[in-house]
Amino acid sequence: MHFAPVQDLLEMTRDGTKLRSVHITMPGFDVTQADERRARGLVVCASLVLSAGLLAALMTSKDTRSDAAGLAAPAAAVAVLDVNAAALEIDAVTDTTVLRADRTTPAVPLHPALLDTNAFTSCTRCPVHLQVERVVPRGGTLAGLLDDAGVDPTDAVKAIRALNQVYDLRYLRAGQSLNLYLETEPDAAIEADEETQSRLRLSGISFRPDVERSITVARVSGDEYRTRETIAEFERQIVRSSGSITSSLYVDALNAGATDRIVVELAGVLAYAIDFQRSIQPGDGFDILFERFVNEEGQTARTGDILYARYEGRGDPKEFFRFETSDGGIGYYSAEGASAQRLLMLTPINGARLSSSFGRRRHPILGYTRAHNGTDFAAPTGTPIFAAGNGVVERANRFGSFGNYVRIRHANGFETAYAHLNGFARGLRAGSRVTQGQVIAYVGTTGRSTGPHLHYEVHQNGRPVNPMTLDLPTGRQLTDADMPAFIAERDRIIAIRNDARPANATETPLMADSSSGAR
Repeated sequence: MHFAPVQDLLEMTRDGTKLRSVHITMPGFDVTQADERRARGLVVCASLVLSAGLLAALMTSKDTRSDAAGLAAPAAAVAVLDVNAAALEIDAVTDTTVLRADRTTPAVPLHPALLDTNAFTSCTRCPVHLQVERVVPRGGTLAGLLDDAGVDPTDAVKAIRALNQVYDLRYLRAGQSLNLYLETEPDAAIEADEETQSRLRLSGISFRPDVERSITVARVSGDEYRTRETIAEFERQIVRSSGSITSSLYVDALNAGATDRIVVELAGVLAYAIDFQRSIQPGDGFDILFERFVNEEGQTARTGDILYARYEGRGDPKEFFRFETSDGGIGYYSAEGASAQRLLMLTPINGARLSSSFGRRRHPILGYTRAHNGTDFAAPTGTPIFAAGNGVVERANRFGSFGNYVRIRHANGFETAYAHLNGFARGLRAGSRVTQGQVIAYVGTTGRSTGPHLHYEVHQNGRPVNPMTLDLPTGRQLTDADMPAFIAERDRIIAIRNDARPANATETPLMADSSSGAR
């Protein structure tokens, strides 16, 4: 049934006041269709109200069980809206990332932490990145180290080939620490066999062969690798470490700002003039001028050469200057140009205690008095032993009651012997040439011995002599041609010494620049 109704409409103000009556004639329409439209509208409105109520209930219940305030309620919203193919949007008013199911659904703020979590929750084949540290074992190689770490052999070969272009792997020493950067796809590994599961992709390698250099190997485009070497630059300083002996030269020099390496080198410079086992007494004075290189934070990265060394004890002070002769030889000389170096060192070991002197004594094991043709130095097992002078090794093996034994032939008819050794230096054998101060063996207690010590003998023309009283020939004396250059260098070092700051000063050094790096 159709009809054309006439309806009076009143235009109202917002406060409800009637302004005027409007008479409108409306076009004809179907009542049945109108009823259907109203029914559908009611259903839609009811659905929206019900959805909003459920959403609010979920948000409220989830919020009470949340472990982190402010995160749980958005998580519940995500769970509901994600089913409806929600899309991320940025709310222009609050500048907040929100999730909308459609244009009619109210915006629900999404916490940034949940954005990250939600982004990776559905990731099924994301690679797992690992960083591990490995140390090169004694006798080991980089290839073996990578294989032990589970690196794919193909990646290992390519990385080693790239590394060899910058760094000679023959210099990779035992004890070197390397960082390996690896990645694997766990889902793929689940489907693979056991051999494939143990293989990891190599992303890169990094290590520091010394304090100045850093080397990195990184995978670039495809499966290729590129190596980069970075050279650190340090500020060079010349500092002075001086003081008096209160406990030991080692401890007091460290307290005055020296380092372990400087103390060892100082012992080498003075080893020909001072018996470190008997001559050093409380109250003796020392003075060292040396190079050191510091980083931007003022931390000592390494030390350089000793330029000057002085020791005041019993007798005349011992004073030596570093000098390079015209033929390229570097050594230490007295103020008059006499070399500090002698044919043999007085003591071929540092930090040892004189436990038995040269001469007749009651043998601690045999129990009767007999000649003791050497000097014994008690020291912990493994303490390095040096060659007393340049020479050729005559034997390095087991020798009766001496246990492990080394004998070296020197110039001018001198020979030195070292007994009761724990072991020999690597590569040492009969016929080997050694230089003064080179490590040849280590303290032990092999053979007829009551404890770890070095038995040291000196023979001159086949006859044993007391190494502590032997008047050994000195090294070279500077020639007349070298003396003017030496005097100039000596005076320069004295001027630097007088102006040098103490090595243990706490003031912050200047920043390093490109012209003052470690060289």
